[in-house]
Amino acid sequence: ALPSQVFYNGANVKQVDVPTLTGSFGILASHVPTLQVLKPGVVTVYAEDGTATKYFVSSGSVTVHADSSVQVLAEEAVTMDMLDL
Repeated sequence: ALPSQVFYNGANVKQVDVPTLTGSFGILASHVPTLQVLKPGVVTVYAEDGTATKYFVSSGSVTVHADSSVQVLAEEAVTMDMLDL
């Protein structure tokens, strides 16, 4: 993905699971505000209908804001189907 590429902007989703240096966790509505450092791993975004989209991220940060919005800034992020496994 390009450094300036945006996968979601203003989208309503059910849940976001992120890998951080202190462990992986899921983010739902009304999650306590937090700032964490991402470690290499898989970010999973669950749409409101429950379908999951997975992205590999190399590093970055995740911020959960008081209004339940989430910002994931990744150095590199690609959908899992773009990886040669």
